[in-house]
Amino acid sequence: MTYKLFLDDIRDVNMVYKKLTNNDFVVVRNFHDFKKVILEKGLPELISFDNDLGLDENDNIAKDVLCLRQMAGL
Repeated sequence: MTYKLFLDDIRDVNMVYKKLTNNDFVVVRNFHDFKKVILEKGLPELISFDNDLGLDENDNIAKDVLCLRQMAGL
């Protein structure tokens, strides 16, 4: 089963992609759910990442981003 994955803590799909809705993606709001969906469904055909993903409240690289980088092999 192919699917698209949308990771954003605030926005909905139609706020980023005007002609699409949350029904067009599996929407996740945090890294825990992001990882859970991938482990359950396998890799998606497309991942849409939050545009401000990366820094925590202290402007340090967020733990979630470090985990994503590790998953990607970067």
